[in-house]
Amino acid sequence: MKLEVRELAKIYAGRHDDVVALTPTSFSVEGGEFVSLLGPSGCGKSTTLSVIAGLDDASAGSVFLDGERVTGPGPERGMVFQSYTLFPWLTVEENARFALGLSVNARPTSARGVANAERADALLELMGLADFRRAYPRELSGGMKQRVAIARALVNRPKVLLMDEPFGALDAQTREEMQELMLLLQRHERMTVLFVTHDVEEAIYLSGRVLVFSPRPGRIVRDVAVPFGPGPERTLDLKLTPDFVRLKRELFDLLHRGGPVGDDRRTLLDRLVRPVN
Repeated sequence: MKLEVRELAKIYAGRHDDVVALTPTSFSVEGGEFVSLLGPSGCGKSTTLSVIAGLDDASAGSVFLDGERVTGPGPERGMVFQSYTLFPWLTVEENARFALGLSVNARPTSARGVANAERADALLELMGLADFRRAYPRELSGGMKQRVAIARALVNRPKVLLMDEPFGALDAQTREEMQELMLLLQRHERMTVLFVTHDVEEAIYLSGRVLVFSPRPGRIVRDVAVPFGPGPERTLDLKLTPDFVRLKRELFDLLHRGGPVGDDRRTLLDRLVRPVN
């Protein structure tokens, strides 16, 4: 599997002026990689993911998956959003199996359909949701809802899982639990993941690579290899090590102190706090 983003750019038409969300950006992701897109709000991370998912059109550039140009949504790209996107009238089990009903090759009575239904059940078991199969979304916590959404995205065995700040609305403890779940899934499923976040610690802990975006208009300013071995071997204690803290500080400085926008903000701050004569 190979995902290629070639000179991708996005401009949104505004009432008065156009908004440049993303300047020409290129990168690639190999099979089995966990790559995070890290940057401040409004830098084009989610826009990039949306174009890769086929949910938005690029203003310029192209996306290719295994040499085939992406022109719209497809089952080879699973998507998990920050907001809880479960169907409230379906149970946990029905939500997890929903994507199976969209495939003409996965009818419930076919051998493949039976195998996929068993896979949905296995994913729910893996995520600790077996006892909640008959529950409805209103009966679940935020973390449980996202587990169901991840199971639904994985049930059809997509080539790449796209995740747009999926843990951004969770409390700190639940967020760490979901990070541990992602490492478990990485070991079990050997997934290829493209993960959008603005959390430096989360990006380092989960990823093998971090693509750092500049403030809007977004562009990749650094491609950072995370030097802590395969993600599935990591534990929460890693976050306390000197090397982890050092890399966290480096990326934080790159996000908040570098580049022309950062310089402009410091100049503005100086003007605001300058004493009046």
